[in-house]
Amino acid sequence: MGSSAQAERETKNLSSLPGFRLWMAAMAGVSLVFALQSLYPGLIGPLSNVLPSACAFVAFLCSLSCLRRYGFSRRLDFGAIWLLFTLGTGMWVIAEATWALYYFVVQVSLPYPSLADIFYTGGYLPIMAGLLGYLNMFHVGLSRRRLGYALMGIGVAVALALLFVLPVEFGESLAPVNLLTDMLYPVLDLILLSLALLSLVIFVGGRLANWWVLFGAGATLYVIGDEFFLYQVGNGSYYNGSVDDLIFLLGYLTLAMAFYAHRKEF
Repeated sequence: MGSSAQAERETKNLSSLPGFRLWMAAMAGVSLVFALQSLYPGLIGPLSNVLPSACAFVAFLCSLSCLRRYGFSRRLDFGAIWLLFTLGTGMWVIAEATWALYYFVVQVSLPYPSLADIFYTGGYLPIMAGLLGYLNMFHVGLSRRRLGYALMGIGVAVALALLFVLPVEFGESLAPVNLLTDMLYPVLDLILLSLALLSLVIFVGGRLANWWVLFGAGATLYVIGDEFFLYQVGNGSYYNGSVDDLIFLLGYLTLAMAFYAHRKEF
């Protein structure tokens, strides 16, 4: 009873964070941009290629803020983890900027696969390594019950990918480079989501609950956006300004809020 009460005291209400209202306003703002795109059909394409770089850059800055706080001198483990998170989000900024260059300079509306995919896929690796670092430090909190919840979530994600995404992706013959990227993204997505869920179930109800809930939500949005993109490319329905682009924006903003929450709470 005492430990439960202590956990409740240690877990702050997410809405009490100073940046919560700004984050909600940003989420609502980008959602309106896409919801009202019929009013400016010629503008939504350019916007959908500029906003991802901006939102990813915000996530990068928030991660960098945590790295600057922890550094390597005081908390070596946390410093290394936040260096990895910062490298990963930084690579996603480069990926989004590269995608935008294809759109604006090379005038390719769907640069897939392209040089941008090197940075998209490369960004997963340091972020996943950072998550592994967290799991290594706090794995003792992963009880059988919590592990069961995480495995249920992972199982649902795998089933959805197998039932809805992969059949569309591989419904026709693909060039080797397309086959490689189409296979790589689902694997990376499922690993990222699995690590995020395993970490989340450890910290739910504790001091770092807010940051992990936000990180888990951001990672989930990113994975959903990624898989939906592959689904749309597979059936030929993707266009600049689709709801898939919005999902990525919401994912980046949620990751930014997650890093901000960690900076404020720990």
